[in-house]
Amino acid sequence: MIRIIIAVCIGLGLASCTEDFQEINTNPNDPLEVPTSYLLSESQRQLVNQLLGQSALGEIGQHYAQYLSQNQYTSVTRYATANTSFYGLYRSGLQDLQYVIDQNTNEETRDAVTPSGPNANQIAVATIMQQWAYLNITDIWGDAPYSEALQGLDNLTPVYDEQEFIYRTAVQTLQDAGDMIVEGGVEGDLIYDGDMEMWYKFANSLILRAGLRVSNVAPDLGEQWTELALSRGVLESNADNAKLQYDGSGGLANNPWYINAQNRTDYVVSKPLIDYLQEVNDPRLMVYADPTENSAETADPVYVGKPYGVTEAVAAETATADISFPGSTYFFAIDAPLVMLTYSEVLFNQAEAAARGWIEGDAEELYDAAVTASMNQYGITDDEVIADYLGQEDVAYDSDSYLQSIGQQKWLALYWQGIEGWSEYRRLGYPDLAPAPAALNPGGQIPRRRAYTTDEFALNQENYNDAVDRQFGGTDGLDGRVWWDVD
Repeated sequence: MIRIIIAVCIGLGLASCTEDFQEINTNPNDPLEVPTSYLLSESQRQLVNQLLGQSALGEIGQHYAQYLSQNQYTSVTRYATANTSFYGLYRSGLQDLQYVIDQNTNEETRDAVTPSGPNANQIAVATIMQQWAYLNITDIWGDAPYSEALQGLDNLTPVYDEQEFIYRTAVQTLQDAGDMIVEGGVEGDLIYDGDMEMWYKFANSLILRAGLRVSNVAPDLGEQWTELALSRGVLESNADNAKLQYDGSGGLANNPWYINAQNRTDYVVSKPLIDYLQEVNDPRLMVYADPTENSAETADPVYVGKPYGVTEAVAAETATADISFPGSTYFFAIDAPLVMLTYSEVLFNQAEAAARGWIEGDAEELYDAAVTASMNQYGITDDEVIADYLGQEDVAYDSDSYLQSIGQQKWLALYWQGIEGWSEYRRLGYPDLAPAPAALNPGGQIPRRRAYTTDEFALNQENYNDAVDRQFGGTDGLDGRVWWDVD
């Protein structure tokens, strides 16, 4: 009898416990459903950090554009390796953005995620951010997974879409995303703080960038996209610049270049950049670089660039204290932003379009405005200083050599946007950069692309081989030219 009573009591106790089991064992600080605003923030950080920050890709862009030199280990500036993985871009930022899109599209979930903003606006922001990343990816590698990407286990071997298809589809997608915007902000947006008018302008400015990018391979298409972008409205001032602003509060809120600069001395300003800035008396010199440590406290601080693409033995001949590091206010600061697209670039693109006869406008005035916007972006606002700079023979707009004028000044304005600076150098051919003197790649020339990760040969071999054969005659190396990069 006693055993029966004990058994009943145990049973009642277990039943009582079971009633509250789920509630008791649910951690309120570890939600099962992550708000889409969190994923938007994380995806923006991931993509911006990987493409612009102190990362493999960010480093490649800065070095291939010759904005930076390596202070000790010189393998990147000597083009020692060809392969770089794009997996990190797909599985983190791009995949998170796709989840945001899916949650706002699915009838079963779209109502639940509206605390992060109207469904249409969340989709628009995620889509525009995706296309910015995809255009960077195809500019770096060439053909890439796009139409079949981000399908997870449903498709582990996506095809590589041709770059022309990616560009055409991205432009249409950017247009569609802008057109779906409605009233209301978006939570978790680190770029424009949910301002949908700015996202609309940013999308159109990316279309403008695409128009000029294809100017040599498909000029009619480039003209069409340029006219489309300008008719819809692009960035109108430096206040519109697309950037991720870090607040310096710690961890992921700190600028990634700052984090590295606290413990290492890897990245220094290149001699080609410093020499050119000094040659044309560019007032951005003191913004782009800090004076050398040994001269900083003297009456005559000096700026010295590190030789580019030399052996480690040659690099070691110059003391670190006698070399300039990137500017500590705008680039190595804990709260410095990473910039995705600027008003200055928009004006340079308009200047080139006017020079090509694609749009009405005075190319020289637009060029001068672009240089001025770049100066203003860094606090250089003295009209007389800027006018004197623009009045120099080596700086003044030359209508007979407009690509050289625009190419040289655009390269300077794109400082710290390494991949974009490298892409525009490849397209325009200016400035006249010399390859690394101690280059290790077979061709010995400045790379035209990055090779695909070797893992794709094992995991997606058929599509990988098709892409390499189609574009580069079977050789997956640094010298192959992507679709828009024509001789």
